[in-house]
Amino acid sequence: MLETFSELSLAAILWEVVMAVCLESGVNPWYEDQNMKEDLKRYVQQNLKRKEILDCMKLDYAMYTWSISTLARRLKYFDIHYIDWNVALSAVTNAVKKELEGPGKLLGYRAMNQKPRTEHGICVPRRLVCDVMFTADPQGMEARSVKKKRNKPKQPFMSNGPNWTLSLDGHDKLMGFQNCTFPIAIYGCLDTFSRKILFLKVWDGNSDPKIIGNFYLQYLVESKTLPCYLRLDRGTETGVMGSIQCFLRQHQGDLTDPTDAIIYGPSTSNKIERWWRDLHERMEKDIKAILLCLLESHTYDPTNERDRKLMSYLFIPVVQRECDLFVKIWNSHRIRQQHGLQLPAGIPNHLYAFPEQYGAMEKGIPLSEADLVEVAELSGLASSLQYLTVEDQFELCQILPEPEKVCCKDLIAAFKFLKNSEVTL
Repeated sequence: MLETFSELSLAAILWEVVMAVCLESGVNPWYEDQNMKEDLKRYVQQNLKRKEILDCMKLDYAMYTWSISTLARRLKYFDIHYIDWNVALSAVTNAVKKELEGPGKLLGYRAMNQKPRTEHGICVPRRLVCDVMFTADPQGMEARSVKKKRNKPKQPFMSNGPNWTLSLDGHDKLMGFQNCTFPIAIYGCLDTFSRKILFLKVWDGNSDPKIIGNFYLQYLVESKTLPCYLRLDRGTETGVMGSIQCFLRQHQGDLTDPTDAIIYGPSTSNKIERWWRDLHERMEKDIKAILLCLLESHTYDPTNERDRKLMSYLFIPVVQRECDLFVKIWNSHRIRQQHGLQLPAGIPNHLYAFPEQYGAMEKGIPLSEADLVEVAELSGLASSLQYLTVEDQFELCQILPEPEKVCCKDLIAAFKFLKNSEVTL
């Protein structure tokens, strides 16, 4: 009994010493760290495995000791679970019905299960989400059922690591006939190793090389990492972007000709092309239906400059919001192993951040502030972009402030409201 009492006393003394050291060094004990709790909750909602969460926590909270068992204890302490069995069925039903009112109607039950986890904090079994979707939208579930497809032979594709090759391309499916019916275009960048979407920009067109170059320069300024190669389509819109890449690559000295840092080829072999299909099937089709409804009802006239400005003001922020949400979910979903594809399976965010866990290495080239300032000055690109004049934006903001908060189901009514207003553009 005395030995047990002594051991308990010693443990208490050691605990007091540890607490005193933590307070003296300004480091809070882990169980009082609210940031840790929120980060753990976020990683679980992103459906990361415990080993993948452990990589992130070791990086973010290096001041604490970490192991799989320690992570499990801390998840239990903070009452964070992958599946929350105490969620009311009504909460799941309301969340699913809310998503079905917008582009969520295009999602299957696997993707829909990830959306309530990420956006609503509802962590429930995938089977339950499937049952709720079948009850709320049986016709939609039937339309999205998997059908037999002809198997096509695939060519093996390899990438040495994150930022080895980035695939960039424009997506004009929302622009309509001859890319001029609707002023809504999307430009994106995908890392071919991790399949992570690095940026997705919505604008009124994809034909201006300065706009596309500005998108790429903004990404370089934010990431401060230069990829080794860019995979582009051979078009006039990529000229400025290609010049920026070649200019920065020539300082590295590893290429005899810096233009070798640009890989040109047809769109059919660009890796982001396959991703556009997912974006179109799971998000864009809902927006396209709204645009066609406005066009066919003669509410929107593509030859009227005022109508085009109203559409840009209303739709571009909404489509950008939906694209950002889609990218957020895509980058946190799990890619399964594909036959004939020599790339690792996993979650894009984790693949991109921890390539060494998959037998690869980070291939990006660090950029200095001096490099970025020099290329910005030589390229002459503006620091901020506007698809409407300041005067037009000010007038429209008086009628409909914060257009990015308009729900997709209210877009038609919002456009009619703007068109019937007395604003002159």
